Amino acid sequence: MKTKFYIIGKLLLIVILCTMFDNVLHCQDNKQDTIPVKIIELSQGCRLVLDTKIDTTDSLSIKIITGIRKIMPRIQALIPADSITIDLKISSDVLPFLGVGATTTSDHSLLFNFDPKNQNLKPEYVIRGLVHECFHPSRLRMPQWQLTLLECMITEGLADHFMVEVLNCEQPEWSRALSEEKIQQCLVKAKPILFIKHESWNKEFTDKYFVPWMFGRTGDDPIPGWTGYSLGWRIVENYLKSHPKAKTSSLVFTPAEVIASSTSELMDSK
Repeated sequence: MKTKFYIIGKLLLIVILCTMFDNVLHCQDNKQDTIPVKIIELSQGCRLVLDTKIDTTDSLSIKIITGIRKIMPRIQALIPADSITIDLKISSDVLPFLGVGATTTSDHSLLFNFDPKNQNLKPEYVIRGLVHECFHPSRLRMPQWQLTLLECMITEGLADHFMVEVLNCEQPEWSRALSEEKIQQCLVKAKPILFIKHESWNKEFTDKYFVPWMFGRTGDDPIPGWTGYSLGWRIVENYLKSHPKAKTSSLVFTPAEVIASSTSELMDSK
């Protein structure tokens, strides 16, 4: 059940800003095409696996690789983000407005694509995505983790708040996709289904709950795009405002129901 939760990271993105490239590259045979891939060992058992298309002498690649190496210890100082493999590839399979795409997989791997031909691509987008995505495998280590739509929203909200905590960057645009009025309306509309516990990440959960509420839908009963991300940000924000001494990094194992208790629209929902 937990493993399938990693799809949460699917559209989320982005990652890094930096300086110099001074790490030793290790070669390992790729069983599929026998072309050696480059592997950079990172802190706490993590590693960066580079696509063979990546030119490690290129200035953009140097900035991205250096940024990843520098940011990982900062992430790991705040949350349990050890033993993660980061697969970095050049691909056009990205979000067009960022030039980056990211996915967190079931085996604690982070898949990152970046498109050097995309005019919107910036190295810092890769780094932001890495910080965001690293929160997902850490969150899944929470004892008694339970799949609910609320958990999906809050996990994305936590990952975005964590990105801001670590990098002091602006709030991502997908988490502010709704007006204040729409946020209130969607919280009330989603309330009856947010706390439903699901046994597995199956097609029904994906089609009926996850996809429409996280990314939006059209038709007779429309849901605005990026609703789940905007609601998740707001729910986490409400908790942080109610608990001024708390930081997002301290909430990695805090149950979704506890975080939601600071959002008045969701009180007495269970």
